Amino acid sequence: MYEKNSSKKKFDVAHVFIISIILLLIGGLIGMLVHTSGGKVKIHDIKFVTVDGAEMRALLYVPKSATLLNPAPAVISCHGYNNTSEVQDLNCVELSKRGFIVMSIDAYGHGLSNFPDERINPVVGDMGTYAALQYIGTLPYADIERVGMVGHSMGGTTIQLGAVRAWKERENNPSVVAPTAVLPTSQSFAVNAEGNSILAPYPVNLGSVFGQFDEWALGMWGTVKGSDANKTAVAKAGMGFNDFKYDTYYEYISQSPIDRESAVNAARRGQLRVIYQPPHTHPVIHFNSRAVGNVVDFFDITLAGGKLASQPQQSWFGKQLGTGISLIAFFIFITSFGLLLLKTNYFNAIKQPEPDGLTAITDGTSRIRYWTIYIIGLLPAPLLYNWLVGYPIDIVSMGRTVPIPMPANPVFPLPAVNGIFALNFFLGIIITFLYLVVYNSFAAKAGCTFNNTGLKLSGNKIFRSTVLALTVFAAGYFLLCLCDSFFKTDFRFFTLSIKTLTAEKWAILLRYLPSFLFLFLVTGVSQNTFTRINNQKEWVNMPLIIFSSFGGLLVLHLIDYISLKHTGVKVFQFVPYPEKTTAALAGVLLWGLLFILPVAAAISRIFFKATGSVWTGAFVNSLIVTLFAISNTVIAARGVI
Repeated sequence: MYEKNSSKKKFDVAHVFIISIILLLIGGLIGMLVHTSGGKVKIHDIKFVTVDGAEMRALLYVPKSATLLNPAPAVISCHGYNNTSEVQDLNCVELSKRGFIVMSIDAYGHGLSNFPDERINPVVGDMGTYAALQYIGTLPYADIERVGMVGHSMGGTTIQLGAVRAWKERENNPSVVAPTAVLPTSQSFAVNAEGNSILAPYPVNLGSVFGQFDEWALGMWGTVKGSDANKTAVAKAGMGFNDFKYDTYYEYISQSPIDRESAVNAARRGQLRVIYQPPHTHPVIHFNSRAVGNVVDFFDITLAGGKLASQPQQSWFGKQLGTGISLIAFFIFITSFGLLLLKTNYFNAIKQPEPDGLTAITDGTSRIRYWTIYIIGLLPAPLLYNWLVGYPIDIVSMGRTVPIPMPANPVFPLPAVNGIFALNFFLGIIITFLYLVVYNSFAAKAGCTFNNTGLKLSGNKIFRSTVLALTVFAAGYFLLCLCDSFFKTDFRFFTLSIKTLTAEKWAILLRYLPSFLFLFLVTGVSQNTFTRINNQKEWVNMPLIIFSSFGGLLVLHLIDYISLKHTGVKVFQFVPYPEKTTAALAGVLLWGLLFILPVAAAISRIFFKATGSVWTGAFVNSLIVTLFAISNTVIAARGVI
């Protein structure tokens, strides 16, 4: 009977392993087909040295309809802070399949683009958008008189700065490519010291796509609620007046709404103005059909003469679906491959019987004690999160830095990860303290020993656990590279992504890795030997463990976003340090933790059950989660060690 069950389990794990690879590759294929609009758009992954002395990387989308005899309008796309060109894929897909050339850049210091040469231009506010405009000018199949720019958040500022730089340069050099249409998304109009739009002197059509519930309304428009952006001085600077209607076309300064045909005529004079307002938050703007429709509508009117109204339906979500399948399949692959390796002679030696945990609920007193400690364990993460993360804006090329508890530096150069780095250690220490209190107060008296913690493992077996984790990680990374090479896709859904690393980031990964390993060792012990209830069914224990990993942060997130939805304002609007600094970025970064923490908790539980110790799960999680944390993250320090 035992042999029969063992064979059945072996077949199940192997079957899941094979399915995970198939799903991963199918997801990449789906992503590629949608990304290229069924082969109608050629995507070039390009690199070039810019006028600022930086090496810039970009994805260049060229529809087959763009030729020497039929040059196509072009759009420069720039992502937001702490993102890369891939995050703009929805705009790129929908514009390119409608005949636009699209150049989606990695801004300076982001993704695969490095910093400008300090000897040439140490501070470049446009972050490479001006250089991208000039690159478009080298393409013989691009109509340089019909060039637009779209950018999300930080990218919304950089495209406006790049546009102004281009128009100023064009005054002395007519060959300079300058845009005729600029559309920031999740960003306001850029104004000068006098409060005037920096683009007002030029024949540039200007719009904005700004969410009704955008978390940055105060910092960008000077009003608490995104829905009130049209009443602000910043809106007046861009539109020429305020109190206008959203999703309505206007001519600059004129307060009379105009129809679509008149909007096309106004666009020919560079006078079109419009603010679109979908009912969404800051990050959801680049994951929303209505917002994408706004982008297509704006460039249809300003660059294509309003001729795209009857064009095909949106398909961008298919790319997200494909790469999202790959993302989920990646974690399934990691887990199933690890379990298969445990069946080999070398790694089977790691396995030992799963020890009894510290928790046995036998009466009302033990039940109350369990839930009291469980709830207390949920509190540190949300109480510390905003303190430690702060507002980690550190954009070297723009010369903009906001103080945070752990600033970016040459050793730890990722500001958006440094808060998590610190949080890992603080949470690890607090959870260790709580665990020791429980152990010494109750568990030890009940007969629990070190054997019950899941930490007991010989040095040789810990080494083998390390080798297993590295093998699993290497295999998963190989599949990531495979998808990148064959399909030009990574593993992503919404703002959640895993990308290949540059040589520089491999060294960075090794420096951030210890903090994640420490956290996952501590939480592995706590979740698998305290949160887990002895003799309870796995379908009860697994949800308890998963919720303990992120439940406190989820409550913080829900409090903020339920309030934002119903009142237009978050409950926790500011981080404690610096005082009166927006918590918008901390809230957006939290989305990633709410995804990866429960995944890591499930992986920890699966490997603990399979091996009887916390080591294998902690090693696997620390490698995978560190990759997740740093692969899509901005570097904010020159001279990284």
